[in-house]
Amino acid sequence: MASEYWLAPSSIEQWWSSPSQKDIKRPYSTDTVASLRDVFPENHHSNAMALKLRNIFEKVQNDKLVNLTTSVIDPVTAQVMAEVGFETLYVSGGMSANTDTATDDPGPDLADYTYDTVPKKVTTIYRSQLLHSRTARVNGTGKHDLPLLPIIADADSGHGQHTAIMKLVKLFVQSGVSGFHLDDLVSGVKRHDGKDGLSSVIVPSNEYLKRLVAAKLQLDIMGSEVVLIARTDAETATHITSTIDHRDRPFILGATVELPHHYIHAEGNSGKDEWKREAKLSTLDEAFKNSNPDLYDNFSNQTKDLNVSEALSAARKLDPSFYWNYESPRTSEGWYAYKGGVEAAISRATFAANISDMVWACAHFYNSDVAERFSKGVQNVHPGKWMAYNITGGFPQDGSADNEIKTIPSKLASLGYVWLFLPIGGLTAVGLGSKLAMRAIKDEGLYGYLSQVSRPAAAHHADGTSPEWWWKIMGKLADDAADAIGQGS
Repeated sequence: MASEYWLAPSSIEQWWSSPSQKDIKRPYSTDTVASLRDVFPENHHSNAMALKLRNIFEKVQNDKLVNLTTSVIDPVTAQVMAEVGFETLYVSGGMSANTDTATDDPGPDLADYTYDTVPKKVTTIYRSQLLHSRTARVNGTGKHDLPLLPIIADADSGHGQHTAIMKLVKLFVQSGVSGFHLDDLVSGVKRHDGKDGLSSVIVPSNEYLKRLVAAKLQLDIMGSEVVLIARTDAETATHITSTIDHRDRPFILGATVELPHHYIHAEGNSGKDEWKREAKLSTLDEAFKNSNPDLYDNFSNQTKDLNVSEALSAARKLDPSFYWNYESPRTSEGWYAYKGGVEAAISRATFAANISDMVWACAHFYNSDVAERFSKGVQNVHPGKWMAYNITGGFPQDGSADNEIKTIPSKLASLGYVWLFLPIGGLTAVGLGSKLAMRAIKDEGLYGYLSQVSRPAAAHHADGTSPEWWWKIMGKLADDAADAIGQGS
């Protein structure tokens, strides 16, 4: 017999008013969730672990600290991290792509693996923790000697549209995950070398939000407390797939100078760079303000909540001679030029914060100014919102920045960040001797990683044995393959 309480919209409403759920703004009703639920609730281990994760974040936030962790690539690493005192584990898609893929081929972080890859990795690591817990009890060492650590995992861009995302989320919940992040990238098109000005390509804001809503809907269907983290790559994005969303208008770039040919006809890196210089790329609002300062207020009032196509039409009615072309800088794939930066990241994070538990602007390297600006931008709209920060390196190897590095965790904590993680740190640590390296990270934080893990790894670059070297070189291989494919003709 079905549980009447489980299927009752009133019980869902009661759950939504609980401390963990009350700040989420859902665009769907409790009746919809009730109608999509299975007859019987699933008994998820992940709920208990997700609540534990929430308690960790609440505690560090109250104590003005930040929870530091690194990536875990196998059950042994997870065990070591528990032994040295970590409180959370991170399972990276990029790391999983190096150890467990359907093709058995390691690869770079391009989300080009099947969507069950990371959930399977989480399942293995979570169940290994359960095994160690049972072993401790059987051996009489006490069940609390090695606590189960909550696992946060990489959901990439969801590996498809809403049905694929919902299935992925279901796999994650069933795996025992405590949290996962979902991003706004287009899978498989990242350039690691930035050739032709192409780095990351993102989807429009409405598609990004649809991904997050699909994920939250599936969590609600399952009655899950799993933490949803909204990642945006808008800070480093160079292109966007569509200009349809008016919220993206401040960051869409167009040519302000009419050239005889479009960007796609420019040849080579130097030719494309020259085209962009000659085209003098600018956003629509910046271009109109520069050319028509007296008309700008009128234009701004007329075009509120209009996308670039609609706003451009209004601009030309106000000034028929005004030139701005967002079609001419498009790539051969049809992607539009995008003005990435911290303001773009803030814009996306403030929208995403309504449907997610935590927001994160992916950083390629640490920048204190950007970290502070992002924090203020988010906290001004959503006071107390959980925020994450990632660090993948980029620090001087000569020790000149060591004093600053030692203060980074406390600086981030003072800005309101609650989770700091090193996505590639686990792979590097394992390459150098897992327990000693992990203890250095746990005891000395970010500085411990740099001084005891990253710098020793850098010493191995010459013979190619460094895990960091191995990680970076695969990006070059992917770029080389993209160059060989070219435009398909």
